[in-house]
Amino acid sequence: MRKRTSGILIGFLAIVGLLGSGERADAALIAAICNDLACSGGDDLMVQDNAAGDMLSALGGLSFSTSAFGFTLAVNTSQSKPMLGSATVPQLDLTFSATTADSGTHSIFLYASDTGFTGSQSQLLAIGGTNSGDSGTVTGRAWGGTSNTALQFSGANLLSNTGSFAGPAYAGTTTNSLVPTTDPYSLTIGVALTRTTAGTSTGDLNFASTPSSNTVPEPSSLLLGALGMAGVGFRRRRS
Repeated sequence: MRKRTSGILIGFLAIVGLLGSGERADAALIAAICNDLACSGGDDLMVQDNAAGDMLSALGGLSFSTSAFGFTLAVNTSQSKPMLGSATVPQLDLTFSATTADSGTHSIFLYASDTGFTGSQSQLLAIGGTNSGDSGTVTGRAWGGTSNTALQFSGANLLSNTGSFAGPAYAGTTTNSLVPTTDPYSLTIGVALTRTTAGTSTGDLNFASTPSSNTVPEPSSLLLGALGMAGVGFRRRRS
């Protein structure tokens, strides 16, 4: 009887392991530096986690830089799961800097995007940073919940907009609720940055969430609960 029960438990654990890996194992963080809001300029730079151009070896974090679009240096350092947050409690973070060397007007757009998230969320989008020479405007945005495609952003799936910030130092937050129309789904955060004098703008954009109270447990969570109840029942029968 013990051998048969042990075999059943192993089978349950194998199923849980398969459900727990699923599509999320194939999801990968992507970051971008673009010359327009839609990244449709054709000369945009996009880097995938642990792929060519990524200067970080850790999974869930990537960093890269470029000189383009009137900026002598632009740096994008992005984080997502498993380094930050999880599939059921998403978090995305984008640390950025952009430097210009003249008094022309130059704009740049930096993004972090990941896929394989699940469940409804209450989310907070926070931004803060500096503009040297009191020059520059910075806007933070978050998109997602309508597909499982990375770097998908439009007015239709816009979740939050921090508004435009200026001045030598800036900070702001915005809150919202995310009720996805597909599961799993992707999330993207992005910064739109414009400078009009020589200098550097820096900052951090962070998307943090907590599961909504009405979030339905994942199948793997349900199986783990059932497995625990089965174990309790088995112990009672033996006693």
